[in-house]
Amino acid sequence: MVNAEKNNLKEWIEVLGRASAGDRYQGLFRKVYWLVAVPSRKRGAVNLYKINKYTKEGDNVIVPRKVLSVGKLDHKVNIAALEYSDGALRQLKAAGCKVSTIKEMVGQSKINVIV
Repeated sequence: MVNAEKNNLKEWIEVLGRASAGDRYQGLFRKVYWLVAVPSRKRGAVNLYKINKYTKEGDNVIVPRKVLSVGKLDHKVNIAALEYSDGALRQLKAAGCKVSTIKEMVGQSKINVIV
């Protein structure tokens, strides 16, 4: 992902984090903002086996880090991450997962954040 895109994402999530108190995901997206706002060398990564362990079929998942291809994913999830490795994208597509951006995940319900 290009740095300009990351900056736009940070700005967008920051605005969303300041949303009205009536927004049920206000705290969630504030937390996602702070996880995305750190430098990439401190951000870390999440492997597919961890996503497989903590999710079930059809879950909506946000990973505010890079997704790596270590492990297997044996069920379909709707996933949004900051970045993906090439191997992770291949495995996610093979598992039938819907890969989207964090912005596209906003309207969904029951969102899980995996760090």
